Amino acid sequence: MRSLMTFFNRMNIMVWLVGIFVAHAALYLVLGTATWLATSLLATAFYGIILLVGKLIASRYPDKEESR
Repeated sequence: MRSLMTFFNRMNIMVWLVGIFVAHAALYLVLGTATWLATSLLATAFYGIILLVGKLIASRYPDKEESR
């Protein structure tokens, strides 16, 4: 569990959100969704909230290297 929290502490949220947006945009374009941009933005916002909550929870766990 600590390694997962360390991963969340060190991850770059912006890079992940851009990657998630690009992946969703490509998916919805391939599927032929008429509102692909809005759908991609909503999916990215949803995952962004999940990532930010995960980062908030992970910030409460001390890093193993910092505690030494």
